[in-house]
Amino acid sequence: MTFDELYLKMKNLMKTLLSGMSLLIILGSCSDMGEPEILLPQMEVETTLIDFSTVTIGSPQTRQILIVNTGEGELKGDLSLVQDSSVYALQPNGAFTLSNDDTLVAELSFTPSAEFTYTAQIIISSDDLGNPEHVVDLNGVGTALPVPALTVSSTSLNFGTILTDSSSQQQITLSSTGNDTLLISSIAFDLSAYRVDVGTPLELIPGASQTLTITFHSDEAGTFNGNLSIVSNSPSTPDVVSLSGVTEAAVSYAAAIQPVWDASCGGCHGSNGGLNLTSYNNLMLGTSSNGPAVIPFDGANSLIIRRIDGTTGGLMPQGGPSLSASTIATIETWINQGALNN
Repeated sequence: MTFDELYLKMKNLMKTLLSGMSLLIILGSCSDMGEPEILLPQMEVETTLIDFSTVTIGSPQTRQILIVNTGEGELKGDLSLVQDSSVYALQPNGAFTLSNDDTLVAELSFTPSAEFTYTAQIIISSDDLGNPEHVVDLNGVGTALPVPALTVSSTSLNFGTILTDSSSQQQITLSSTGNDTLLISSIAFDLSAYRVDVGTPLELIPGASQTLTITFHSDEAGTFNGNLSIVSNSPSTPDVVSLSGVTEAAVSYAAAIQPVWDASCGGCHGSNGGLNLTSYNNLMLGTSSNGPAVIPFDGANSLIIRRIDGTTGGLMPQGGPSLSASTIATIETWINQGALNN
């Protein structure tokens, strides 16, 4: 190599070195390079518990879960539902990706299949270094379909025998035994001899009850067999209560009983001692030896009846014709009606 060729090669090398140094100087004077910037994701989930409370069996309820990436980098995560049954459903379920400032709306549904308390968890994992896992607890209770139900304390009432100028009362209780509000639209009788003290419509919440007072009365003698019908939104409607009662005209002591004593018994049971049948008051005094002759409301066990029908002692009237069966029945009816001084 000649001297001129060597000189030219050295000149070009120096020129290249100077150009590289100039570039380094320019870069150093225009920018602070530092370490490269790293963009990080950040996951935010506001809720930690979803409580569906009480839900009717087979009736789905839904809730939403919002997952937000509030960081600068892309968020990669995974949604998983952990449960012992299949009553909960989650969409989407599995891997997801969120850009910065983006939101994922996950929909959760609960459809109970039995009367039971169901618990579960949603686990949300991600590459957020500060919050890599978030857990949402789930709770829900299944309940049977709301059904109203009516229970009546008695299905029959017997008011016995009363006088036409009196009345008799009995009570029944209506109870709301379902799990929905009981609506009673009517309480009706098929006979006018009966009436009730409660009007309709009547509303009873589950567990509540209402007592009804039923009055039996008729101005006419007779037998009154009827029904009380209760119409409601209960599956058992109409609920029917059978009613029975008898009314009879009052037997008058003055008109029907004292004349019998006067005509048939006065000879032996006058004022000469023993049982005195000359008046109501004397009859009710009875005798010192045998006690009361009349037991009000209990004709069959009253001494006067047992003597005139021959079941106790000698048949009365002594030495005279026996009283007719209808007369004895009238006297017994008078006693059973309370042995009134009427």
